[in-house]
Amino acid sequence: MSFDLLGQLCVQRAGMTIGLGAPRQRAVLVSLLLRPNAVIATDQLVNDLWGDEPPGSPVVALRSYISQLRKLLEPVREKPSLLLSQSGGYRIAVDPDRIDLWRVRQLHELAGSHPHQAREHLSDALSLWRGEPLVDLPGPLMERERQRLAELRLTLQEERFALDHSADHLPELEALAAEHPFRERLQALLIRSLHRSGRTAEARTVYTSLHSRLVEHLGIEPGPEVTTLRQELDPDQLPSSPPHFTGRRTHVAAIARALTDRTTATGLRLVTVTGMAGVGKTALAVRAAHALRPDFPDGRLHADLRGADLVPASASDVLADFLTTLGIRPSAVPQDLPGRSALFRTVTTGKRLLILLDNARDDAQLQPLLPGSSDCAVLVTSRTALPGIPSVLRIALDVFSPQEAIGLLDSVIGAARRSAQHSDAEDLVEACGRLPLALRIAAARLAASPDQPIADLLRRLAEDREGLAEQVFALSYRLLPPPLATAFRRFAWVEPDIALASAAAVLDLPEYEAEHLAEALVDQALLESVGPGRYRFHDLVRAFARRTSLRLDEAERTTAHHRLLALLLTRARTAFALAVPGDPVADVFGEPAPRPVFTDLPDARRWARAETPGAVALAAAVASGAPDATAVRSAVDLLVALSPLGLGAFAGRAEEAARLLVAASEDGRDRAAEGRARFLLGTVLLGRARLDEAAEQAREAARACREADDPAVLRQALNDLGLIAQAQARHEEAITAFDAAAALAHRLGHRSGAVASTANAALSRVRSGHAEEAADTCRRLLSEPGGADAAMTAYVHYVLGLAHQELGQLDDSADQLRTCVDRAGHAGDQDRESAARSRLAEVLRLLGRVEEAVDEATRALRLATRGGRQRERVLAHLVLAHAVAARGDHRTARTHAAQAHRLLSGLGAPESADARSLLTALATADGSVTADG
Repeated sequence: MSFDLLGQLCVQRAGMTIGLGAPRQRAVLVSLLLRPNAVIATDQLVNDLWGDEPPGSPVVALRSYISQLRKLLEPVREKPSLLLSQSGGYRIAVDPDRIDLWRVRQLHELAGSHPHQAREHLSDALSLWRGEPLVDLPGPLMERERQRLAELRLTLQEERFALDHSADHLPELEALAAEHPFRERLQALLIRSLHRSGRTAEARTVYTSLHSRLVEHLGIEPGPEVTTLRQELDPDQLPSSPPHFTGRRTHVAAIARALTDRTTATGLRLVTVTGMAGVGKTALAVRAAHALRPDFPDGRLHADLRGADLVPASASDVLADFLTTLGIRPSAVPQDLPGRSALFRTVTTGKRLLILLDNARDDAQLQPLLPGSSDCAVLVTSRTALPGIPSVLRIALDVFSPQEAIGLLDSVIGAARRSAQHSDAEDLVEACGRLPLALRIAAARLAASPDQPIADLLRRLAEDREGLAEQVFALSYRLLPPPLATAFRRFAWVEPDIALASAAAVLDLPEYEAEHLAEALVDQALLESVGPGRYRFHDLVRAFARRTSLRLDEAERTTAHHRLLALLLTRARTAFALAVPGDPVADVFGEPAPRPVFTDLPDARRWARAETPGAVALAAAVASGAPDATAVRSAVDLLVALSPLGLGAFAGRAEEAARLLVAASEDGRDRAAEGRARFLLGTVLLGRARLDEAAEQAREAARACREADDPAVLRQALNDLGLIAQAQARHEEAITAFDAAAALAHRLGHRSGAVASTANAALSRVRSGHAEEAADTCRRLLSEPGGADAAMTAYVHYVLGLAHQELGQLDDSADQLRTCVDRAGHAGDQDRESAARSRLAEVLRLLGRVEEAVDEATRALRLATRGGRQRERVLAHLVLAHAVAARGDHRTARTHAAQAHRLLSGLGAPESADARSLLTALATADGSVTADG
């Protein structure tokens, strides 16, 4: 016999459900089951059932209930063995394992004692709930138990959510958090999950709403868990504060005043720090930025603009990083530099952000990176004067004063040691030209050799004939033990940052040994630590290390590149398989990592975001060097593997690298590599909305892939050709390309790719007058077993909805678009949900359901604005304009139509004509009203 309390009370014997009579009679049974095998006094049971308001003869009533329950539970027994009278009360003799509530408690205990299986135990426990427990059962005990069991279930759900780092549970978590708006732990879990899924802007909104609720309704601030989370949500990209920072006090104070004093300037507060290489511009700026942390509570952004490099950082790429850091989803980041710059100004409006732009090349690189709000402050370092940048303070940084230089020596080797050799110390700082970088390295050399006289170091410097900085670098290098010297040279071929895994790869050592060597170089001031497990060279030191490496052994660069390519490609292949499961392209990249590298897709995306700049730099370096067919192909594959993981955020440098790879593949007469490189270049250009150039590269890629028999990449090139033709309204050409891509996907066994290309073709058929054929295709896709994932299924419903609309089947169209909204919402696809709501609003307007249309269009606009994707935002404006115009609200309609027209004209989209026509019609209508009035 089993007893289920977690839902409607259910007792089963041999698989058959037993009827248990009236509600209070069932409540008697539950009172006993809550305390199995324990004797419950009669008075206690009376109190459980009636509380302070018992009937005239409660004991008689209780005995009657017990008697009836015995007949129902043990109809053939003369003497009861289940419900027993004992010592002035009653006891139910049952194995607790027969009661679902007790099984839940056991599973909860197992989750606590077996952490590796906790998620499974918690899921098993939650699966035992069948609905609201003890529903309709009377009595104070039942009411208390309902509340207690609801709390237990909520606790189990919270514990399970805390262990589940995937994005799949987000819809359930969001719904639960909405039901319990004051429950801080649940809200904290939602904030953390949104943040981990890249939806940081939404996470901040949840925090703000929670804070307002707690303060306004309860008069309290959020607890420490939520407060700590809030700090995590604020972007903080500042490098670590430089060690042994000395001097520059007046400069730090001046920067602080200039960036925080609102009385001296009404516009953007910007400070420039300029000076020669090695003079300490970055150290000063980072130190000042850390001191200003409390003044900029909304976050601190940082970018190394690499102005001294042959190819500096792309302003477009930097903006993409800033936008995603500020919570804009990668898919919603505009593709062009003006669009990114405009969105950055919008996003930063009203925020108190500090932006550190280090190592700027010139005014042109900086201008797009400036926020539009006077609440923000910008700190810029550069080797050039930047005359075109409006600054509230310009600091031309010189070398240390003698006192500052001595202060740096004291901070590294100790004042006692320096004072004992004061004359030699003064000579040393002058020998280093009081240049902070050179002096820091010399001081680190002395710190590493506590017994070495300063005079000895002076003599070694005097023997060198190179330039000042070169002397210091060369001397420090010659004094390194062989393993450290090797690490110094090989690390130089990794840029811009050196992750611990990359360091281990180029040295062919375990990570812990590579970390030991990297930290030793940090101690020698030859390498900088920029975060846990990440390092960086000063560009002057890197240049010296590379010259040294090439002078000793040119093959060292090639070996480092090959090892780094092997590491990054293996990990990128694993990340690609998570981002595009089932895509056979993953197989052309080689074998996956031998052991799990990433916990889930968000983890893989975080890795890709950190490593893509280095991967792009590596690919460009390989393509620019001596011909090496294997390395070139690996470099191409690396960037192709990264393409669905946010490569578009670095499109500027990725385009340069892709063009270099195309040229290198042509020089090496490797048609397979050329096909992939051209596909890569076409994909980058498509992402940047340069459609004609993208089409040319995609066609050349398809031709090369056919010649090289590379069907997996050929399928992607054909799909890209379809997307380009579709965007240019060449729908028959798009259909041909999509159909070819779908056929190839079927041949390769790539189910999701076949569905995507087929659905794309169906959309072009809708737009080219073949809606009936498109509808048949969509219905077939939805009926096939082993269908696509939730996001792709939502897309198919979307296309089917458009087909029904084109055919005039408006009710069917609304049904399909509503299904798309539901599926897209569960999949977390805000862009698709927004587009579907916009189309649904249009259909509802045509059906005459104007208020519903306005409501859906408003929701679409809210979603699109939150996501930041311009196309969906302006479509929602346009549809909302039509809807409110149908309601007679011409003023609001004009506002939305004007927004749609302005933004759509910028996109060059055909809907801009619709917006212009609506504006004309509204103006005409308003004019006639005025004339008649």
